Amino acid sequence: MTSIPPAFSVPSLQDMEASYQSLRNYFDQGKTLNIAERRNLLIKLHDAIEANSDQICSAAFADFHKPKAEMLLTEVYTVLAEIKHTIAHLQKWSRPENAPTNILLLPSSSKIYRSPKGVVLIISPWNYSFYLCLMPLVSAIAAGNAVMLKPAHETHNVSLVIKHIVDQVFSNEHIAVILGQGKPTGELLLQNFIFNHIFFTGSTSVGRWIMEQAAKNLTPVTLELGGKSPAIVAADADIDLAAQKIVWGKFINAGQTCVCADYVVVHHSIKDSFITACIKQIKLLYTDDVFSSDQYCHMIHDVKFDHVVKMLDDGEVIYGGKHDKSIRCIEPTLIIPHSMETMLMREEIFGPLLPILSYDSRDEMLSIIRKNRYPLALYLFGQDNGLREFVTSHIEFGGGCFNNTVYHLGNPNLPFGGIQHSGMGQYHGRAGFDTFSNVKSILQNANWFNPPLLYQPYTAFKLKLLKWFFKL
Repeated sequence: MTSIPPAFSVPSLQDMEASYQSLRNYFDQGKTLNIAERRNLLIKLHDAIEANSDQICSAAFADFHKPKAEMLLTEVYTVLAEIKHTIAHLQKWSRPENAPTNILLLPSSSKIYRSPKGVVLIISPWNYSFYLCLMPLVSAIAAGNAVMLKPAHETHNVSLVIKHIVDQVFSNEHIAVILGQGKPTGELLLQNFIFNHIFFTGSTSVGRWIMEQAAKNLTPVTLELGGKSPAIVAADADIDLAAQKIVWGKFINAGQTCVCADYVVVHHSIKDSFITACIKQIKLLYTDDVFSSDQYCHMIHDVKFDHVVKMLDDGEVIYGGKHDKSIRCIEPTLIIPHSMETMLMREEIFGPLLPILSYDSRDEMLSIIRKNRYPLALYLFGQDNGLREFVTSHIEFGGGCFNNTVYHLGNPNLPFGGIQHSGMGQYHGRAGFDTFSNVKSILQNANWFNPPLLYQPYTAFKLKLLKWFFKL
């Protein structure tokens, strides 16, 4: 494996202009409006992904040693499930929706219509390069948009397979895949073209910059960012289950997962037992030698590797900690932070280090979590319904699980998104369709009823009647 991914060249502004104009013309001609055609294209996309699943997995392994089973489970199969769900519900989602009409406006009817927004931009990251590129694309297609799609340059091989699949199914006038280095290509796109929606998944710092660019044209944005997502292990938790779920969710993709448990806050009375259970689970899942294993992912590139390795100095390593830069591999590691002020506890780790802290009371647990407020996800292990209510009402987070981790992403009926620093807007299933739709509220009035009550001059009698109607 090379330490730096092969570089895409930056597309010329002229080429991007031609691509953008083709998308705009295609949309303006109404070619994306037919619901049956959208459904057919999604079926073709599903079949193309299935047919190319081996190539997708091979590409991910070449990019950063991502195991085939992990790639299928966390990316390919979940995208296929999203497409099936969307196909099954697209007709219903596209229908005008009846809304109640208040008595003052009778006789009339109220409906909510959803139409495509136009030409949308999707910028996806490298950590789940297939999943995080295709999931919003499915929603954008279902809603009837033309799409400019920018996959991650870091995962060079997966991006090439994405382009191959998209080009098999769609015309370049409908979906245009732009391959290029992230920062310069993103700057060209956002500073030269007006999109009707921008969907970005990535870091909070880049999300802020994208929002600044979008504000110049009042372009709506969906930002799927990150943050330090906690796992809380209460005193009454099933310790073995909690360890299994947290270890699995943390170390898939070598911890390069925006919704994995970034740290654990465990009740002091079970801390030692929990650590022992975590060590047992790591050995069961990954054996004692991850460096020769094809079941464990590696870091994406040298910069990320070095950054995570540096964090090892911020705590006491109680298990793991070994690393090999030649293959960019870091062992699954359990670590006790020196303090909350270290880089380990101030930044999203995005690597296979799991800090473990303890708490005595709810207030102490809440204080620890609020040091890194607004996480994308939260996980709680325990049986106390009162604690569940306390956590959901007192902690601001995007979504999560009770007695599990990560699994909430697998339910297309649950909207996915963050809050404040961890993002804005939601998608998956119906939420994704709505994100990429222009929601229009329409009141249709009956022509035969046009009372003079509503028009000037407003006499005392009219005002009395109006007051009576409003009371109703």
